[in-house]
Amino acid sequence: MIIRQRRSLAKPLVNLLRFIATESTQHQLASPSPVNPAHLLRVCTILYQQQNSPESRLHSNLNSFDFNLTHEFFLQVCNNFPLSWRPVYLFYLYTQTNPNFTHTAVSLNKMADVIGKSRNIELFWDLLNEVGRRRLVNDRTFLIALKTLAAARELKKCVEFFHVMNGYGIEYSVETLNKVIGSLCGTKLVEEAKFVVFKLKESIRPNGVTYKCLIRGFCDVGDLIEASKIWNLMVDEGFDPCIGAVEKMMETLFKTNRDVEAMKLFQMMRVKRMEDLGLSTYRLVIEWMCKRVRLSKPMWCSTKCAREGLKRIT
Repeated sequence: MIIRQRRSLAKPLVNLLRFIATESTQHQLASPSPVNPAHLLRVCTILYQQQNSPESRLHSNLNSFDFNLTHEFFLQVCNNFPLSWRPVYLFYLYTQTNPNFTHTAVSLNKMADVIGKSRNIELFWDLLNEVGRRRLVNDRTFLIALKTLAAARELKKCVEFFHVMNGYGIEYSVETLNKVIGSLCGTKLVEEAKFVVFKLKESIRPNGVTYKCLIRGFCDVGDLIEASKIWNLMVDEGFDPCIGAVEKMMETLFKTNRDVEAMKLFQMMRVKRMEDLGLSTYRLVIEWMCKRVRLSKPMWCSTKCAREGLKRIT
């Protein structure tokens, strides 16, 4: 369309050369099998209108229409039905009849995401097992699976998913667990995240990063009691809270008007782990003290910051 419109206009020679160069560059950068919008619309229309028709009839209608089935085409079909599992799944079944088309982790994850958002948990679980059998599981698969199952309160399946994938040869990994826990906590599913961590303890031993994610998660939802319990458990297991977890705990204490406890934590860090404190920690204390209009405290903290070789906060 753009090319046709541009060619219909009279141009000076310089502009014409510039256009030819741009067109050549775009052609080189384009995907080898671009999706035809008209074909995409036709296929999606068939899928929508005949989603309740017999499978043989649907396949016959799709076969009667000549279109280029590529991975990008499949992904675009999924994008057109972001919350409707039936057309996407029916198209997936149709692609299974094409011997020249093979799904990848990207296409299967995309379909799993659509089915998960439509809350068809039974079909979603079957698809996850299929992905595992094909050994196409990656971190994205874990993120989609756990966020969907946790949001649906399928907590036992959240834990079972790790065991099932291990049975398919996907080894237990604390790195993968931490990505999942961080994602769950980031979407306020911290109770579900805690359940998964504790139930998987015998198979995947949590580390300091795992506990940091839980601490941040409980702080974000305002549950300082649970955050403190995780903190104490982390210390008991020999992990030192990272400076990020310390600052998050201090910030939450300040937000809940527990300034005394926040300052006690700050002083404890200054005594025991002075080398870990940085400019961000002092800035946090100074900003909150200024909000409380306790000017002597920020001045004292700023002076300490300067004495300890850090750039003065202005």
